[in-house]
Amino acid sequence: MKADFLILWVDDNKLMIDSLVPSLGDWLEEKGFELKVLPHKDETNVLNDIKNYDIELIVIDYKMPKKNGDEVIKDIRKSGCYQDIVFYSEGSLPKEPFDGVFFVSKEDAKTRIKELINLKLLRSSDPIGVRGWVVADAIELEGMVNELLIRCYTSKEGFSFTEKLFFNDKNPLEFGTKSDILNGILKDYISFLKNQGVKDGRVEKLETLKKINDEFKKEVVEIRNIVAHQRIEETKDGKAIKRKSINVLEDATIIQIRKNLRKHRDNLITLQSII
Repeated sequence: MKADFLILWVDDNKLMIDSLVPSLGDWLEEKGFELKVLPHKDETNVLNDIKNYDIELIVIDYKMPKKNGDEVIKDIRKSGCYQDIVFYSEGSLPKEPFDGVFFVSKEDAKTRIKELINLKLLRSSDPIGVRGWVVADAIELEGMVNELLIRCYTSKEGFSFTEKLFFNDKNPLEFGTKSDILNGILKDYISFLKNQGVKDGRVEKLETLKKINDEFKKEVVEIRNIVAHQRIEETKDGKAIKRKSINVLEDATIIQIRKNLRKHRDNLITLQSII
């Protein structure tokens, strides 16, 4: 999900990472992102994680027990990864230049990290970029809704919905209809548990989750539809973007969209753990 901001951080001093992550996380939270960090104490598995994760930024210390940071950077670049790197040290740094590597003192690392994140956020907030990540995240959430519907349909606890309605390849359900069905299932499941006299806390938890899911259609489905159908054109010089009916993409709204997508992702994950 593009509302996650993933940093790969290489430093044998865990205290350095732990000292910066909370404030960076709070700062990103205000922008609608959730900070996630892949910490490494040395070069072990760094290249593997770069290959397997959608990393937004790499942060590397210079002096480490095995390979120093400049050697790790060489390995990263040889692997074909040209993601931006913040390279810091308490003392002097090697003079060898690297493309896309920002040399800073350890004291200035936080400032430089925030500057680079801001640049990336600006690039991701143009109309075409917003359209891409909103639609992609909505597709991810739709897949999670599908999994829940199938799980509910195969449940043995006494609630289900018509097979023909969901498993119909010729007339597949629209996203909004699926969210409506899921809400109906949650309502029926809560009633079922109440009638069974269940007292293990599931009823209260599900009622809270359903309240969040009640907003799914408005905060995910409708926003996906609006953004997907936004009219976006280039100016005659082909350089700038001309926006039409673009109010939904104002900065404050973009932040709220990110927060809502994350909220519903987390809500669906919790539902999967209960149902």
